Amino acid sequence: MPVPEFHPREESQRGELFERILERVHLDLPDAVGLAITVHDRRLDEDEMTVLAARGYGGEVAEAQLAGLGGPVVDAFVHQIPVLSLDLWADERWPELSLPAMEARIAEHSAAWREVRGSVAVPGVWEADGTVVLSCVLDRPATAGTVATLIGYEQLVSAAMVSAGAEDGTAIADMLAVLQSRGAIEQAKGAIMGRLACDADTAWATLRRASHESNVKLRSLAVALVEHISGSPAEQPVAGSPIVPDDQARHAAGLLWAVLTHDSTPIEPVS
Repeated sequence: MPVPEFHPREESQRGELFERILERVHLDLPDAVGLAITVHDRRLDEDEMTVLAARGYGGEVAEAQLAGLGGPVVDAFVHQIPVLSLDLWADERWPELSLPAMEARIAEHSAAWREVRGSVAVPGVWEADGTVVLSCVLDRPATAGTVATLIGYEQLVSAAMVSAGAEDGTAIADMLAVLQSRGAIEQAKGAIMGRLACDADTAWATLRRASHESNVKLRSLAVALVEHISGSPAEQPVAGSPIVPDDQARHAAGLLWAVLTHDSTPIEPVS
């Protein structure tokens, strides 16, 4: 079932950041009927959790759980562990969170509620006084792979919460740029892993080191490297401006690949 367009709750750089994060998560979880980022900030002296950002029907499902029906989002927050459900409306842990209950809450989305099957919620801590929960509902049973995907993005969400809370415009802009270029970066890492037979951390360290030593932005180097290897355009951002490497980036990419193809000793990860 197609996911409806996400309309950001605030027209700001911060809102755009969380929109882009959920956009990337949805690319990795195409079966997601909804996604949500839910937060609890003890510094505000409030007991309630709130939905900060949502895509598809994720906000409505999270809000129903927070309204007293219970569910993976609440349990992930309370127990601070990932929570998985194979069939959300039939899960005995949350008897009040049912298909009839959702249809009673929002009848106009009944067709969507009938599509919902699995769900996952993954908690994370940002700074000392806040908890963030990244959750999804799917049109199929959730799996361990779903959990792993959300765990990977939870770290990004927590980092984004720190930047947004500090109102650090530069940090937010940098995170947006990384999100927009994530596809090309993953392609470049994959090429390095294949060439060096190394793990993802070593490939990432290799790319970062080359970016630093050549004084070229990592996203530009990644795009240039993919295009150098494949001879075809790299994956461009789903949203935002295209990444067009300049001559310096293309030279650095060619030099990096020349080194890798003649010396298969990986660069050790940097801390």
